[in-house]
Amino acid sequence: MKSSSEAVTPSAGPRPSVRMEEVARHAGVSPATVSRVLNDRGKCSAATRERVLAAIRDLGYVANPAARSLAQGKTGSLGLLLPAVGTDFISTFLQFVAGAATDEGYDLLIALRSEGSQRRMLGRHNTDGVLVFGSAMGEPGLRLLSSEGFPALLLYRSSPEGLSLPSVLIDNEAGVRAAVDHLIEAHGRRRIAFLRGRAGSEDAARREAAYRASLTRHGIPVDPELCRGGLSAEEARAATITLLRERAAFDAVVGWCDTAAIGAMDALRSEGLRVPADVSVVGFDDVGPARHLDPALTTVRAPTALVGRHAVRELVRLIQSGVAEPQTRLPVELIVRRSCGCAG
Repeated sequence: MKSSSEAVTPSAGPRPSVRMEEVARHAGVSPATVSRVLNDRGKCSAATRERVLAAIRDLGYVANPAARSLAQGKTGSLGLLLPAVGTDFISTFLQFVAGAATDEGYDLLIALRSEGSQRRMLGRHNTDGVLVFGSAMGEPGLRLLSSEGFPALLLYRSSPEGLSLPSVLIDNEAGVRAAVDHLIEAHGRRRIAFLRGRAGSEDAARREAAYRASLTRHGIPVDPELCRGGLSAEEARAATITLLRERAAFDAVVGWCDTAAIGAMDALRSEGLRVPADVSVVGFDDVGPARHLDPALTTVRAPTALVGRHAVRELVRLIQSGVAEPQTRLPVELIVRRSCGCAG
C-alpha cells in the first residue's frame, strides 16, 4: 500500500483551484506557515520552508494575487484622480506620474471626477494611496479621506483649512509676475488682457491674482473687460475675437496656460493682427507645442516632470511610513521666445 505522499501525483500544470489549506495539510504545517513562506515574512526553519515549497510544487498551487493583496492590506497600485483629460498638459503629466509610479514598483490607476456620483472610484479597495489633481475632488471628499486616514496627496492645490493633507504646488505667483513684468518693462505693454482658467482651480486663481497685483504694482489700473475666459483653446480664441470685435484696446495677452495663449494667437492671426508686432502673447506651462509655434511662445516653464516624480515619492513615503513633507512649492522659470517681442 502506498503512503499518502506517494499517492499524490504531481500536477502537469498550475491548478488555481488548489487552496492554501490543502498545501498546509500536504506539508504538515498550518496555513499561517504557508502564508509566511509565500510572503517571505516571519520566522520559518529551512526544513519547514522546503516542505512547504515541495507541497506547492507537488500540488501545482498558484497564489491568488488579489487574495494575497487583500490579506496584506496592499494592492500595489497608486491612484490618480483627475478633473479632465485631453489637454497637452495632462497628457504630458500622466507620462511623468506613470513613469515615477513604475520606478517605485507600483501600478497606476486613473479615474476622472464624476459629478453627482457617490461611488468611491479610488480608495482602499483598489489602491494603497491616491494623488488628487487640483479640483478633481471637492472638500467634503478630502475631509472624508483625511478622517479615514487613507494616504492622499494633493497636486496643484493646498490642503483645505483644518486638514493636514500633504501637497505639491508650483510658484504660480512668481511665474505670472515675471511674465507681466517682462511685458511692461521690456516691451512697454500696458493694456494687457488675461485669459483665465477654471473656476475653483487654485492654480488659475493664483495666476489671475498675480496678474492683477503686477499691474497694480506698476501703476496700471486693472480693466475687468480685459479679463476673459480661456479654459480651452476654443474658449480663448472666442474670447480674443470678442475683445477685438468689441474694439477693446489691448497690446498683450497673458494666457493662464499655454493652451489659452495658443487659442489667442490663432484668433489674432485670423483677425489680421501680427504677433508680436501688434499684440504680444505669453503663456504658462511650456507644453511641447510652445516652442514649435510661429512665433515660438514665450511662456512660464513649470517643472511638470519634477512635480510628478516628487508627488509619487512623497505618496509612497506616506504609505510606507505615515509621514510626508507637508507642502512643497517648486520654482518656475520665464522662458523668453519671440511671441512677446524678443528676438530670441
